[in-house]
Amino acid sequence: MAEIEKLHDTYSRLDTRVFALSTDSPEQSQNLVRKLGLSFTLLCDEDKKVIDQFDLRNPLEHDGIAYPATYIVSPDGKIRYRSLDGTAKRVDLTDELTFLEQFHRDSGHTLQAKPKRKWVIPSLKDNWRISLNMITVGNFSDWKNMFLLPVNYLKIFGARLKNR
Repeated sequence: MAEIEKLHDTYSRLDTRVFALSTDSPEQSQNLVRKLGLSFTLLCDEDKKVIDQFDLRNPLEHDGIAYPATYIVSPDGKIRYRSLDGTAKRVDLTDELTFLEQFHRDSGHTLQAKPKRKWVIPSLKDNWRISLNMITVGNFSDWKNMFLLPVNYLKIFGARLKNR
């Protein structure tokens, strides 16, 4: 979200309104908006209905938050661009902006190839912040997910084998 915020002027220039979706409560979301100084709207999906409709739930993280995803919807309501990302591998925003620039010139433009993804590797500083957040504001769900991560991977692997 912070990376998107840095590009707010570019999105505005391309007549693009940005929204983010969170499973957090409205209070938590507003705190995040203030903390990061976000100029776009952060929508709340506490009951995860929207996330489930788009099949974005990540069962391995915080009891099912959404995988990172980007949708670009045209004014007529059609999805023109979709990127479904992993926690550690994300679409490079320059590809997204290139698409938006082409779409801005031609509203019928659609994505021609899968967007390139780049690995997101947390720095030592990021890992330190994550650790501090877990200690200071982490809740039972955070700790449970951290310790049960190997078990959750085995459950998912088993379910995939069963569905074959």
